[in-house]
Amino acid sequence: MTPEEYERFKEAEKDHLRKMRALKKTHRQMSRKARVTGAVTDMTEGISKLFQDHEEMVERLERSSTISQARMDLALETFEPDDRPSTPSQSEAADAKPSPDSSPELPEKTIGRMKR
Repeated sequence: MTPEEYERFKEAEKDHLRKMRALKKTHRQMSRKARVTGAVTDMTEGISKLFQDHEEMVERLERSSTISQARMDLALETFEPDDRPSTPSQSEAADAKPSPDSSPELPEKTIGRMKR
């Protein structure tokens, strides 16, 4: 092999190694970019799912609140103030109180035992 062929072969090999180095660098950059893109995609999907779950919970709460409000409105519609039981007058209240003579006498309690 002549020195010119040796130099040509050497330069071709250097060129090949430079291209390989550039390709490896590009591969590392693309791999890093793919990992970052994947992480961002996973985060956005997670956030999207979180918002969707939140919306579903809010809808359930609104539905429950609407049902409760409808029940309350119906109860208030059917409630008539005249249907309330009338309070007894003072004379009726006095008549309704049992007299102390009519109630059976209970023994006086003491600590531990009742007196006989």
